[in-house]
Amino acid sequence: MQYHVVTFTHTKIFGWAIYLYAHVKYLKKLLKEDKLQISGPGVGTPVHSAQLVFKVTDRAELDKLVAGDPYSIHGLVASSTVNLWDVKYGSMLKPANPDKEGTKYFRATFDLKEGTDVSGVEEERDAYLKKLLEEKKLRASGNYVNNPASGLSILSVANAAEAEAVMKADPYVAKLGAEYQVIQWDPKFGDFK
Repeated sequence: MQYHVVTFTHTKIFGWAIYLYAHVKYLKKLLKEDKLQISGPGVGTPVHSAQLVFKVTDRAELDKLVAGDPYSIHGLVASSTVNLWDVKYGSMLKPANPDKEGTKYFRATFDLKEGTDVSGVEEERDAYLKKLLEEKKLRASGNYVNNPASGLSILSVANAAEAEAVMKADPYVAKLGAEYQVIQWDPKFGDFK
């Protein structure tokens, strides 16, 4: 099985609201079929966005599932990205011990300049991400298979300032100058919290 991260943006808010119930019903169906791992909207973003993590056998299966979403059927996805994600650190499963009350989730993406040599910081980054897992500030992280200079970390921290600090201390950012983006995320659908 492969994890694929799909990010949708919506600009037709009226239509978005009309088909919300059908969209949610579809997501719940995919969760029961174990095709969708987790999904939820961005919080406080200037445009409506959502991130969905699918667990599928291949890209063809993913494309079929995305095309079957009522938002896709009715032309309400203004743009989307799809990335095959190698979850090297953490897990997408619900933890044995729940996160602390008040924990917020952030999807943090990083982009290195093409051709950046990471060999000098790989050990340091490995230790850093393992430390974040131990501190329960990181739920899952890994590079995109289709674009290894980019990736996703899902953070579980108290607030946006802490999420920013975590990313600024990431050796890819601190030592190699990777660009990053942090968006608060509400993983509403899936067994994650």
